[in-house]
This record gives sequence, structure tokens and C-alpha cells, in this order.
Amino acid sequence: MAPIGDPSAAVPPHWNVNLRVDDTDAMAQQASELGGQVILPPLDTPGFRNAVLADPQGAVFSISQLTTGP
Repeated sequence: MAPIGDPSAAVPPHWNVNLRVDDTDAMAQQASELGGQVILPPLDTPGFRNAVLADPQGAVFSISQLTTGP
């Protein structure tokens, strides 16, 4: 598990689904075009390019693109 930021009282403990994708930027763009929301735009972390999205009904999930070899 990789935390994105400092723990905050404003965000309660929760689970998050993380899906591996081939292109984080393209998936975030497509999600937005199809009625979803980009909660956290694509950003680089060690070994991955990540984003946090919400589907049109509000379910939040993350996507990650592997940027380094196994």
C-alpha cells in the first residue's frame, strides 16, 4: 500500500481499488470524456504513474501504469 499524502481527519480510513493500466494519462482523459471525474490527476510516484478517478455514480478508484521494469 502506498499512501498518496499525509493522513487527514477529513478523509476517514477506507479501501481503494487500484487497476493497472497501460496509459494512465489516456485513461484519465477517457474517464472524464465518458462522464467520470478525475479526483487526482496523473502523477508520477516511484515506479508508477497514478491517478484517482470516480465513475459517473461516484465510486472512487485508482489507476496505475508501471513505468519501470519488473
